[in-house]
Amino acid sequence: MKLLHTSDWHIGRSLFEFSLLDDQRAFFEQLCQIIEEQKIDALLISGDLYDRSMPSAQAVSLLDEMFTTLIRRYHLPILAISGNHDSPRRVSYGSYLFEQSGLYLAGQLKPQLQKVTLFDSFGKINFFLLPYFVPAQVRLMYEDSSIHTSTQALEAIMEHNRDIICPDERNVLLAHGFFMHQHHECEENTPLLPQTCGSETSVGTSDLTDLSCCEGLFDYVALGHLHSAQRAGSDTMRYSGSPLKYSVDEAKNNKSVTVVEISEKGKISFSLIPLIPRRDLRLVCGTMEELCKQENKSEDYVFAQIISDGPVLNAMSRLREVYPHTLGLSFCQSVQQNTPEFSLDLAALEPMELFSRFYQQITGQQLDKEKQDIVLQALKKAGKDREEEE
Repeated sequence: MKLLHTSDWHIGRSLFEFSLLDDQRAFFEQLCQIIEEQKIDALLISGDLYDRSMPSAQAVSLLDEMFTTLIRRYHLPILAISGNHDSPRRVSYGSYLFEQSGLYLAGQLKPQLQKVTLFDSFGKINFFLLPYFVPAQVRLMYEDSSIHTSTQALEAIMEHNRDIICPDERNVLLAHGFFMHQHHECEENTPLLPQTCGSETSVGTSDLTDLSCCEGLFDYVALGHLHSAQRAGSDTMRYSGSPLKYSVDEAKNNKSVTVVEISEKGKISFSLIPLIPRRDLRLVCGTMEELCKQENKSEDYVFAQIISDGPVLNAMSRLREVYPHTLGLSFCQSVQQNTPEFSLDLAALEPMELFSRFYQQITGQQLDKEKQDIVLQALKKAGKDREEEE
């Protein structure tokens, strides 16, 4: 069976003031092409279907169109869970009715995992849908006061579902959050902690959920939440990443979806299929003259880093003549080739020499005679004031 593992669609997302609905529609067209070319048997979406718990009407309409097209055109089972950006109740709405069409939605956390069984030539594959959770939810759900960490919460969920998970069968788990299989932890396998992206900000190791309790139960763990495709400490536990660049921090990331092929028990292979965005998101750096050359004209989303020793008038409007989808800008000083190095012991320098070096470092210019006189007067006054205080 060929599975297409995706996550973090964030339908309805905006990038600064630019709506990404058209970009998300373009991603969906690529998704359809991949489904056809790879002959995908089931689609997995590991959380964050929407960008907000109360999505706009346009976002709901687009996701409805996507699901309807996939099921009607390809008769493709879709298995999806809620993420931290989703409203569990809204994702669960109509789920029992949708199952008749092959759309399996797990929005709300329940004591027993939703289990979906599909069949191929090797027999059945069981899919277990675990929505986003926090320890407090699990503690209340199982009335277990010993649950305080996310790892303890996951262990409790697995323990309470032992009777429906048969290790001898082929099993797949969908989950959303910060996960790592710590028994396989090493520098190469450690998952990249998330870059600042919406609510996905950097996290400490105490927030990571250890997947060790899933070892031996699942042939594949399809994870969502981190926006970069990566392993979670094991080849069979993976994040697919988001389909689009949703923040400037992701400008250098390459986006993809993961094709997972499961044959008989214990045999599994992976491949990443690159995604080409409707508009890329890029960082550009240079002087205004360099950036505003007409040959640089682009429809991409751009964040500009402008090299300048002073203020630049109408910088944004000038940039948008070349880059209509400029997201923002920042300024940085040019590096002067003749700037002296402060390799000396600064404490050994005379105050006037020290200030002259500081002035040249900041402005890139020598301190002229008029400014030297002003500094000398200030230094003399400061010395006199210090003597009077003593």
